Amino acid sequence: MKELVIDASVILKWYLPDEEFAPKALNILHRHVSGEIALCAPTILPYEILNALLVAERRGRVNEEVTQNAFNAFLDLEINFLNPFIDYPDIISPARSFNRSVYDASYLAVAEKSNFDFVTGDKRLYNAVRKKLKWVKWIGQMNA
Repeated sequence: MKELVIDASVILKWYLPDEEFAPKALNILHRHVSGEIALCAPTILPYEILNALLVAERRGRVNEEVTQNAFNAFLDLEINFLNPFIDYPDIISPARSFNRSVYDASYLAVAEKSNFDFVTGDKRLYNAVRKKLKWVKWIGQMNA
């Protein structure tokens, strides 16, 4: 089974349908639920998801019920959470090299260490690394 690392920018497209490329992100979700692929992410992902849903709620994009239901659905997905902080130099190096946050670099570290492709909906992250890290894919390029 193929494994992919995904970040919060992809997952939030599942729960915030006004997001660009939501159908492409939902395709990844359907492939995971059907057992075609397995999803992996660093252990920070649940915090990022819950925070982003709360921000969306505060901005009136979703209500409390949507936040709660979306987060519970996310937790039920059996995403494999990997701890990138065991070898923190694996995070600092790409953060420095690509001038990215430690949060972004944690996804890069998990993907590189696991030898999995990494799919992101963060165009700035993708643009920062795409020339050197061919295993980083932008959601806009994925098949719907």
